Amino acid sequence: MSTILRYAAALTGLGLLLNFPVLAQRAIFVQETAAGADFRMENLAIPSYDIVPGGPGKDGIPAIDAPQFTDARHDQWMNDEDIVIGLVHNGVAKAYPLRILNYHEVVNDEFDGEAVAVTYSPLCGSAMAFATDKGDYERWQLAVSGLLYNNNPLFFDRKTESLWSQLSAEAVSGPVAGASLDQLPVLRTTWAEWRAQHPETLLLSRETGFHRNYEVDAYEYYVETDRLMFPVNHIDKRLPVKTLVLGVEVDGVFKAYPYATLPRNAAHTTEDIVNG
Repeated sequence: MSTILRYAAALTGLGLLLNFPVLAQRAIFVQETAAGADFRMENLAIPSYDIVPGGPGKDGIPAIDAPQFTDARHDQWMNDEDIVIGLVHNGVAKAYPLRILNYHEVVNDEFDGEAVAVTYSPLCGSAMAFATDKGDYERWQLAVSGLLYNNNPLFFDRKTESLWSQLSAEAVSGPVAGASLDQLPVLRTTWAEWRAQHPETLLLSRETGFHRNYEVDAYEYYVETDRLMFPVNHIDKRLPVKTLVLGVEVDGVFKAYPYATLPRNAAHTTEDIVNG
């Protein structure tokens, strides 16, 4: 029985630029011109009217395709309380600062020669990593489409330009609609905690090849509000909409654990049974 750990927040929306009625109307009008013009909206697995333009267009938020890393022991940039997304794969530990992911959302990386895409959605706080080798020496290279579904990004792969849902890890349109990606467990934690657990960790460098001010949190105001501005199909009222949760899936059964209820350090654990 395979267990996949997902970090995700309750789906939320960005209220910095547009109000909800305007955005909802714009989605209906723009989907044929913007989404349809940039991507092959065929074999759709989701309703076309639920696909919403998020502002920046195709590649308007640039993925990092040639990531550089530094040794944690030589870092002089990160603060102990900075949040990172940590991943250990093929015996290699790496940390991806949210300060960088906020501006790029996708890092196409390698772990001991194996292709891995590390993805993050600032709109809903969801961090997920995928093994993107597809055999025959080919790999999926993901990028940001600028489109959203349930306030979560739809990425696209550069080979077929099919759209992929981050949270479902499946292609929802295009030639490979229905295909899925294998997920890898990631951890959201502080830089200090990750470094303590993995002193040999590599750290994603600010030398991304793009001119961005990674000192500025582009979503600081957004995360402090409770407003939902991009449409979602369902709101679960058991928790506030922006509650950070750790998501666990076991063979199609899902469970969410609010971060506030989880142990604060690696010395303590939470035990539970999911799907038997």
